[in-house]
Amino acid sequence: MTSRPRLVLALVVTTLAVSVPAATASAAPTTSISTTSLPMTSAPGAGALVAPVVDRLLLADAVARSKWVSHGAIDDPARERAVIDAAVAGAPPATADRVRAVVRDQIEASKTVQRGLFAGWRAAPWTAPHAATDLSSTRRRISDLTTDIVARVVGHDPRDPACMADVASATLRTVAERGLTPLQIVASVQAERSLCAL
Repeated sequence: MTSRPRLVLALVVTTLAVSVPAATASAAPTTSISTTSLPMTSAPGAGALVAPVVDRLLLADAVARSKWVSHGAIDDPARERAVIDAAVAGAPPATADRVRAVVRDQIEASKTVQRGLFAGWRAAPWTAPHAATDLSSTRRRISDLTTDIVARVVGHDPRDPACMADVASATLRTVAERGLTPLQIVASVQAERSLCAL
């Protein structure tokens, strides 16, 4: 197993071990994901990338609810391509490949959450949303956070030896501070997988 899969596996196992007991102890489990934005402890180095990554990921709940009610598809290749192209166009040419990979990871992680929520709603239809949601403000927030993520990616060296440790530490702290669910944890690690270079 290479270093990156080993780190991802260790991070997922550790964070799930921290969060699952608390989640399963609840007498009334829910498939809904909190989008509450709480103050986060500042993280050093590459760890500072985690905050906007998680903030963006948490918006997947609103997107999923809107798509569920409107019977929209989770995958939207045209929109995804436009988001990635816009991010790459606004970044220095030397960072294009890295920016493309990181933004793609954000999109795929968001879809992981959406698929998880859809599965939960299919299994328990009474928990599914019914009211239509206007995604205009959510889309703007996603765009702003994507811009923030790209700026931070461009501004840090992915080859920094401390990169993986900083990201892992910030992620573990975020799990505790934000109360991420197991689904969110898996998706957040997915969203972070290209932040550091091996």
